[in-house]
Amino acid sequence: MFNDTQNEFDKNVRKMTESNLLKKLNKQGIDRTDITSGKFNELLEMEIEKLKSDGKKVGTGIGVGIALTVLTGGLF
Repeated sequence: MFNDTQNEFDKNVRKMTESNLLKKLNKQGIDRTDITSGKFNELLEMEIEKLKSDGKKVGTGIGVGIALTVLTGGLF
């Protein structure tokens, strides 16, 4: 069950990242057919890594915020 959920999540992240990448390429005036599949996949992997990195930063920030809240005795 966990593997199915993880696979579905990975597919959705890949679809979202692919859509964002296509938008970025279109803004630069580059059509999908202008680049090879290998280059597109390379760009896609770079975008996924950037997304993962951003997610880790957000998670770390939330964790630090929760830790500070607990250490200082709550919100009040």
